[in-house]
Amino acid sequence: MPSTASIRLQIETTLANRVPAALTLKIKQAPELFSTGIGEVDGVLGGGVPRGSITEIVGAASTGKTSFGLSAIAAITQSGVACAWVDVSDALSPESAAAANIVLKRLLWLRMSAESKQRVTDKPWPRLEQALKATDLLLQAGGFAAIVLDMSDVLPQHTMRIPLATWYRLRLAAEQARSALIVLSQAPCASSCAALALRCEPANIHPFSDNGETALFERQQYALVRERNRNESSPFLRKKPPTRAEWRAETLWTRVR
Repeated sequence: MPSTASIRLQIETTLANRVPAALTLKIKQAPELFSTGIGEVDGVLGGGVPRGSITEIVGAASTGKTSFGLSAIAAITQSGVACAWVDVSDALSPESAAAANIVLKRLLWLRMSAESKQRVTDKPWPRLEQALKATDLLLQAGGFAAIVLDMSDVLPQHTMRIPLATWYRLRLAAEQARSALIVLSQAPCASSCAALALRCEPANIHPFSDNGETALFERQQYALVRERNRNESSPFLRKKPPTRAEWRAETLWTRVR
């Protein structure tokens, strides 16, 4: 009885002339990366967030998701290209964006409207639907190097209801537009469609005062864990253990006092 190796060789030889690419191992090329502007994070990510795919950043409130997004968009807009911020909860502060060194004239800020002044947690679906459609349209239009879909203030039970087909469509659109789609949420919702999965966690908190002098959070300490990175160039995709990085973000009032 012929072995598996000999059968494979026979099949490859038969198909060599008809279908040259049959059974040929395809090596995935490393994507272009956008620096996040945070040296510690770029070191863990191998250079930054990938272009042409989805990067999902999850975590509870006050764990650094928005600060991470602002830093990444700042670094990208400073390179001379346009970005967009799809704001589901109308929570983005232009002052904070400017303080993060974002080039505002290169940032399109889309604020999702609502029929009434209700809390986002009450009926978030109208805003979510608007945000997803807007993100899709921006990707289809092209011209944006990076797009942030900010769902940070939407509860997980709502974001996890987004159909997987929607994420597949956004992933394909991001790939065709060569845009980095950065998703901010409290819990994972993009599933396998996210090429890069990151988790924000609380880090060490410094005391309010030092030697009797009061200090009001001049620097906020954050921690970020890389849970999955499918964009690494390797003929065999090996799952690596989570890697952790800690970084600091300067608070706005330290620049204006």
